[in-house]
Amino acid sequence: MIRPLLVATIAAASIAHGQSDILAYAGGKGNVRFTCVHALTEGAVLIAGGADNLDWLPAETKRVELGGTPATTGSGKTAFVLLVRPDLSKVGTALAVPGGVAKSIRWIKTTNVPGAATGDVFISGENDGGYFVAKLDRNFVSGVPSKLAWFYQAKAKKDIAEKQPWDVGGDGRVVLATGEAHSQDWADVQRLDPDGKPGVVEHWRNHWTESGGDWQGTPASANPNGKSVRSALVFKMTNRGSFRSWTDEDYKAQTPDGNGGTKQGRWPWDYYFSGPFNVAEPAASPGGPGYTGYKWGRNPVGHPQAIVVDRRNNDIFLGGNNQSRLPDGEPDFEPFVIAFAKDGKQKWWQRLYKETLQNSTPDQYVDGLAIDYGADPALVVLARCHGNNVINFWPGNKIEHPKNPKTAFQNQFTGKNGNIHIGWLGRMTLDEGTMLHATYVAEWTDAAKLDGKPHPDAIMDGWPSPNGGWPDVNTTRCQPSLHVDSGGSIYVIGTGRRVITTRNAAQKMPKIGEGESKWTDFVRVYDRELKTLKYSSLVTGVWDPSAKGAPTSDVKLEGVFPIKGGVLVAGYAPLARDGSVQPGPDMPVKNAPPWAVKSRAAEMGVIGMLYFRE
Repeated sequence: MIRPLLVATIAAASIAHGQSDILAYAGGKGNVRFTCVHALTEGAVLIAGGADNLDWLPAETKRVELGGTPATTGSGKTAFVLLVRPDLSKVGTALAVPGGVAKSIRWIKTTNVPGAATGDVFISGENDGGYFVAKLDRNFVSGVPSKLAWFYQAKAKKDIAEKQPWDVGGDGRVVLATGEAHSQDWADVQRLDPDGKPGVVEHWRNHWTESGGDWQGTPASANPNGKSVRSALVFKMTNRGSFRSWTDEDYKAQTPDGNGGTKQGRWPWDYYFSGPFNVAEPAASPGGPGYTGYKWGRNPVGHPQAIVVDRRNNDIFLGGNNQSRLPDGEPDFEPFVIAFAKDGKQKWWQRLYKETLQNSTPDQYVDGLAIDYGADPALVVLARCHGNNVINFWPGNKIEHPKNPKTAFQNQFTGKNGNIHIGWLGRMTLDEGTMLHATYVAEWTDAAKLDGKPHPDAIMDGWPSPNGGWPDVNTTRCQPSLHVDSGGSIYVIGTGRRVITTRNAAQKMPKIGEGESKWTDFVRVYDRELKTLKYSSLVTGVWDPSAKGAPTSDVKLEGVFPIKGGVLVAGYAPLARDGSVQPGPDMPVKNAPPWAVKSRAAEMGVIGMLYFRE
């Protein structure tokens, strides 16, 4: 049990540590992956993941096998959560989920607003049925957990099973996605009551009774088939109207597009149909194309990609996309973000770009959502596009809100290569979905022709501005682990090629003309307005920049979390395809704690505590 006095003592040890960067491997006896890291308000750090066993941990680390889990056949893997001192010097306890319940723990989430006393703690993990979500019986501050207070199996496949989109509100209710995206089958978003059982959301649009019969309508209390016992938002187009207008008035309504213009329809799927959904006779609902020529794509099921719940009022924000077809029949993917009050009433939705009769041809996705709880609260959206032919996400320097400085770190997609995936970050108001700030997250190719002098901001370490000229950008994929600190700074991790790194980076990328780059993972922190960088560093094995054919990174980052004056990162060093340790040098290990190791011997966990020095 971590008592307040002990927390204060080990927090002081972190300060005495001198805020030196820590970067190390963990494991060596069997394969180990770290997939999530979370700093408790009171000081301790939680690291989650999966391993062949826990033999790599020190003998003095207390092992606790969590009770309250269902019987399984066993998967041969151990999913774990480590309780670690704030300075990472010691692993006090390792919580192990019995074999078969999970292959690894993917997410750790708590009911408290960041900075407030730690609330209840929830975890999720991948297993053969998809993924599970569970509540721990204690929160590490009142005591070390010994069992799961409840366990819920989310039936899911492929991307939903891997990414595990869910979040928990301040009331202990979990909102989660299930099913298989972009399929012929099913996908939905449900909400669990505080006891972990499916619950009713009064103004969502699909409800089930105890007998199993379902009803499309609202509110849930008006269900003609009996008492509603659970609700959902169904991401299936055929005979389901969760995301379509149900009246002609709503279908034709001109609603704000988030940036000074309007779009048609009060629901995001109105785009693909010639009229509203007929809830009384679903099969008679008008088909496509919609009012701009768009049609629904080849699979009836959309994709619930990202979920965040406002801990203060339990409002729900969802990010998703669906397959569509352009007027010429070419395939496409269209995104949306939608907000609901805690009772399920829709507040607003946005497309994230300007809607015109000239359709947006790049594929677009919503990869992550987070809430800025600071002095200027906002919803932060992590999105991604594939291509840049006509209309793309809002450019950062063309946002009309008076708080926008009319410049962004990276205003827009540049270059001539469209067959790439790049990221985008946007801040939006919580109540209306109005755009505040935005930037693209797109690193350069090795041959990018940069037009501009060194950036005037010293933190940029002599790199030019991404807004100078029209340099070729390269594929840049960010992970869904997205966080915002109390000052509004935004934390992301991703993979890119010629990655811009800052003056205070733990590992720097050679600038164009200074040596060879390589595909590598990085951690980055943007300021609240998405106007500049506060920190950007590689986390990777070192390489010889003078040699041609630099290897790819030996590190895969999976988790990021803010700490005072710095950032925590977690991931793993993957094996080669043949199961051997990848060739090439290790990452530069720094101040490895006693339980960690300095070099690779198998698939190894990676943990970093990196500080923003001036």
